[in-house]
Amino acid sequence: MTRIVGNQNRSEFILDPSEAWARGRVLDQMLLAGRVPARRGVTRATHKVFNAMDDQRQLDQARLLNGRQAGPASPPG
Repeated sequence: MTRIVGNQNRSEFILDPSEAWARGRVLDQMLLAGRVPARRGVTRATHKVFNAMDDQRQLDQARLLNGRQAGPASPPG
């Protein structure tokens, strides 16, 4: 018995486990390519400094991800 809920097409799900695993590996590699390397070792600092470091890392990661996309078209004129 097939139960259909809603009106969205659910056929985009991959039912073959080996194909789903391969697609998952490709997606994992895409996500890893956008990661900014974390600093290694022990760092002692205040909470404010750690928050600033996290903010900077997130900005660097966003710049890395957004830099791969084509920029918006320049306005005419």
